[in-house]
Amino acid sequence: MRSFTRLAALLLFAAAGTARAADLPPGMANLAAQVLPAVVSIAALAPAGNTPPKSDGDDNGDGDGSGGGGGGDDSALRTSQDASSTVIPPPKTIESLGSGFVFDPAGYILTNNHVVDGANAVTVTFADGTVYNATIAGRDKDGDLAVLKVDAGHPLPFVKFGDSAKMRVGDWVMAIGNPFGLAGSTSAGIVSALHRQIGDTTYDDFIQTDAAINRGNSGGPLFNMAGEVIGVNSAIEAPSGNSDGVGFSIPAAMAQPVALALAHKGVMQRGWLGVSTEEVTPPIQAAMDLASSNGALVGEVSPQGPSTGVLKTGDVLVGLDGVAVDSPHALFIRTAEIPVGRNVVVRFYRDGGIGQANVTMTTPPAPLDESIAVPTPPVPAPVILSALGLGLAGKPAQSGVVSGVAVISATGPAAKAGIVAGDVIEQVNRQAVATAADVQAQIKALGAQPPVFLVSGNTADGNNPGPRWVPVPAG
Repeated sequence: MRSFTRLAALLLFAAAGTARAADLPPGMANLAAQVLPAVVSIAALAPAGNTPPKSDGDDNGDGDGSGGGGGGDDSALRTSQDASSTVIPPPKTIESLGSGFVFDPAGYILTNNHVVDGANAVTVTFADGTVYNATIAGRDKDGDLAVLKVDAGHPLPFVKFGDSAKMRVGDWVMAIGNPFGLAGSTSAGIVSALHRQIGDTTYDDFIQTDAAINRGNSGGPLFNMAGEVIGVNSAIEAPSGNSDGVGFSIPAAMAQPVALALAHKGVMQRGWLGVSTEEVTPPIQAAMDLASSNGALVGEVSPQGPSTGVLKTGDVLVGLDGVAVDSPHALFIRTAEIPVGRNVVVRFYRDGGIGQANVTMTTPPAPLDESIAVPTPPVPAPVILSALGLGLAGKPAQSGVVSGVAVISATGPAAKAGIVAGDVIEQVNRQAVATAADVQAQIKALGAQPPVFLVSGNTADGNNPGPRWVPVPAG
């Protein structure tokens, strides 16, 4: 019996060892050698008076820290001053270190916007030590992405984008960047989670990874095992200030269209679908006999939007341009990935079945110019209730009728009952009212019966007890 136990234990150990070996990722040395030539270190210089780029040591741990540039201190000025001379130090600068990668052999490099924000000089250093001055071809603040351009005079090594939508939790990934100024640093891990919202950008939809990401990694690539960029490393959650195994990358699905737009147009114009949506709650799911609560329920279709005549209130959007949509946030993110002018297929649930239609994404309407006078409807005339000693404003308040604007008798029934100027009448004998005419009609319908008002506002002694019932006896 003892020998059997030992044999079983050995067999189990062997089986476990086989399983562990099968689960290990393939060697990454060849992969690293393949992609390293396209990954660059970025140094961005900004005047000390400018707001420096974010630091990986801030609340969310996002961005890049100063690489020690800092511009020096003023100790020389303090020790060199005397009665006859003043030493003026050179202007101070702040240096931000970050990472990036070439996605176009013509010299276009993608990084984070916060790496170069405020910079007046940017240099990039390649793995072989070659240094180029770079210009900023375009920046997308909302997506925290920027494209740099270098003129090398020859095609540069580059990497391709992959399909981030195919990544699954547990997939192996590799990050390369410039943490703490250590160029070409490589780390590996797995996809820890997908679609993380951390409040870092307008379009939060991050890939979470446990691959080590530190200050200086921002803007660097996150690769899949095929050597394709599936994310741009942008933030870390790090109470300690350094990597705690919780890093966040902007998915390639968002980064790629922004990179192409910034490189070729200098700006990313995101498309607009022209609908407002809300969650499909369980009661809505039951009422509409939906198979699931996935999707985005259309609440309104803009009359001037591209979806007019195509979508309608009550439709449940379940797909946009080939990507499934399971929530209003997912629709928001997917819409932000599509540039203006693209014709897309919208899939939706309507009247018990699935339909689809084509919509061409347009630019959203410009905000209303408040300096332009907008005609307002005429205000109804005030109503005087002489028998109650009360005047009602013609313009309704938010939740009723402003009363007492013209209390025509300080000794009338309304004043004696405690109604004062500025009160709002919400109900008359339990009937809701919205205008002065409503109050007048309700009182007329009561005949000789004294009215009882539900009033909100200050009492005669200046207190505001909240809504209160006020009976007004006949005069």
